[in-house]
Amino acid sequence: MEKSVTVKAGGVELATEKALQELGVSKDKVKIEVLSKGGLFQKAEVKVTVVETVADAAEEFVNGILEKMGLSSRGHAEEEGGVITVTVSGEDSGSAIGYRGEALDAIQFLTRTYINQEKQSSKKIVVDCENYREKRKETLTALALRLAEKAHRTCRKIALEPMNPFERRIIHSALLNSEIAETHSEGEDAQRHVVIVPKGVEIREDRPGNRRRDGKRDGRRNGRDGKGDRRGTRSKGSSDDRRRQRASRSEEEEVPDGREYRGYYTDSFTKAEAPKSGPPKFKSFGGTKKF
Repeated sequence: MEKSVTVKAGGVELATEKALQELGVSKDKVKIEVLSKGGLFQKAEVKVTVVETVADAAEEFVNGILEKMGLSSRGHAEEEGGVITVTVSGEDSGSAIGYRGEALDAIQFLTRTYINQEKQSSKKIVVDCENYREKRKETLTALALRLAEKAHRTCRKIALEPMNPFERRIIHSALLNSEIAETHSEGEDAQRHVVIVPKGVEIREDRPGNRRRDGKRDGRRNGRDGKGDRRGTRSKGSSDDRRRQRASRSEEEEVPDGREYRGYYTDSFTKAEAPKSGPPKFKSFGGTKKF
């Protein structure tokens, strides 16, 4: 909605200055229409209209979302080099970030869609809060370099957790000129993720069934099902023979009666900590996830 005022004064310049003060904007954000230049017995008259820029529209839209979220924080838009950045600040701005930046990404997506469809503009829109974007970039860059070294050392591919396009680009850029690893994306839609592949080494592949997609060990490996039973590998003898064999193994391994030995347990019969595997978990900035 355009906002304008009509002001009369002793000259065009004076009338324009009064109009800008009334509107509270700078001269580069208005359109000035001279209605009368005035004369000896007549005052000059100008009409000053505020011209809404794409940055103004983006700022207004973001503030509308924050208000709907019940937050007191507000955004301020600035345009530089063809990129419009809306920076959100306030006491409850952390809620605008959300878990791993999910809320901030959603606000940014909605703002871009609105500007593109309603304002017919293809300018890049970035919504930031508490310098989250830069902090996230530093975190993911460090993660990419660390995992590249691990992939090269272990001669194995490493699949990261699903990320949005912004985060995937950070990983790709961090290892673009790496001499020890390269990257590519796999998966579709929400499951799109980055895979780090070591360079200059023979890649070792996990045996089928040994690991699931998320990198965790499959409980059915080596003939075991999820409960640890050795199905399909038991002897074909009688039940008495099997009982005698179990008793013999228990004596040799010094395992108390009635307690099966598992390869996952230590001599003190406390569960050993299984090696961590699968997509790495890294700390994000922003609020905690609410259930």
